[in-house]
Amino acid sequence: MSAYVKGKEKFAYGFAGVGSYMVANIVSSYVNYYLTNIIMVTPVFILVLMIIGRVLDMCTDPMMGIIVDKTNTKKGKMRPYVQIGAFFIGIVTVFMFYPVGGSLVWRSIFAVVMYVGFGLAYTFVDVPAMGMLSVATPDKDERASLSSFYVAVGSIGGLLPAAMLFVLQMFIPEKWVYFAISAIVGVLTFIAYTYLYRHSKERFSTKTEKIKISEMFKVVAKNKPMTLALLTSMLASTRYMIMVIAIYIATYVVHIPGLSSGTVLLILYAVVGAGMFGGILLTPVSYKRIGYKKTSLIFGAIGALALGASFLVGMFNIYLALPFMAIGGLGLGAYNTLPYPMVGDSLDYLEWKTGERMEGICFSLNSFVTKFNNAVGAFGVMLGLILVKFVQPSESGAIEAQSEFTTTGMFAMATLVPAIGFALSLIPMAFYDYTGEKKKKILCDLDCRRNAVSGEAVKAEV
Repeated sequence: MSAYVKGKEKFAYGFAGVGSYMVANIVSSYVNYYLTNIIMVTPVFILVLMIIGRVLDMCTDPMMGIIVDKTNTKKGKMRPYVQIGAFFIGIVTVFMFYPVGGSLVWRSIFAVVMYVGFGLAYTFVDVPAMGMLSVATPDKDERASLSSFYVAVGSIGGLLPAAMLFVLQMFIPEKWVYFAISAIVGVLTFIAYTYLYRHSKERFSTKTEKIKISEMFKVVAKNKPMTLALLTSMLASTRYMIMVIAIYIATYVVHIPGLSSGTVLLILYAVVGAGMFGGILLTPVSYKRIGYKKTSLIFGAIGALALGASFLVGMFNIYLALPFMAIGGLGLGAYNTLPYPMVGDSLDYLEWKTGERMEGICFSLNSFVTKFNNAVGAFGVMLGLILVKFVQPSESGAIEAQSEFTTTGMFAMATLVPAIGFALSLIPMAFYDYTGEKKKKILCDLDCRRNAVSGEAVKAEV
């Protein structure tokens, strides 16, 4: 295999992955706590806000994909938007967690502007950045390897905000600590995407700017492997509740003498993260040996069984549940890794089926699913907090006592509910058939077509 992406370019993708995961993680992990405990808007308002955000994503993500596929510049189809988007995502992230005061109406308006603004800015930069993974190299194995590298490095970097919280809580009041984290992350994310723009190349992008929009969606609708991969991820979206509810568990459920809630949160992240990184490292090895389908089924089953067991064990002793949560983290790591190479791989199937690849729209759908999953995590936790009768603090940064029913419900959101999601996700993957001999035949046919087109082009030039 000839390596096209190496040196500064490969570092650029890893750095962009860190920026992307950091900014996504601070929003998915801390925005609920920030809204309920820092600026103290109502839970019902938060639910409505998140619904609005997802409705907008349903429109803006495919729209951004269309814009990318309609673009043809000397800089490429995607790189120009990464350059501009770096500025937008940096600015919005810096001010995302500002502890605004004033009336409830003003605080609610600020929450709407920042939450919706973040969604738009993230779409603008993330869709083209994800699409670049599929056009950086014509080699399918290198594309899969690059995607896995992006996820692995990004996931590690994505935990940096938790370390920041641990350190900054020692010096900064609770009310301001999340703003400090978002400011640091915003600057780093701007630098990361800017670096990606300057040190990347589009080597394998197809020209789709003249295709009608209606035809684009007809083409993408025929991408069965992508549809099943994204549906699998969406059904397991409750796994995103784990990182969202973790800060509530660290604050209200797990009390270790002498340790702050930030330290407890870091321990929880370390427990789940250990399994998650194991899943991230094992997933590329697994799908290269046994394929995407079997890898997804195995890790999905592990996630369902281990997290279900952790809930049952936690009813007697929450500390004994931690090893099972670590094992469940294997499923988290695998499911966070698999969609990227699977969507990239599905472009070969789509090209074989239709003659077109549609990198922009396909990765815009992947971006939408990622944000959908994050939204389910945040929405599910907020709805869950309402159902388990969470007592909201009376003043910014305060901590109110919670009932046993409430704390048990919080723990279920980190274990039982994600376990059910993993179990449901096994259903669509049972119908995934872009595997084995069928896949080999498709790729062989596709190579023959490409060689024939290349030969005709050479004859035309002569």
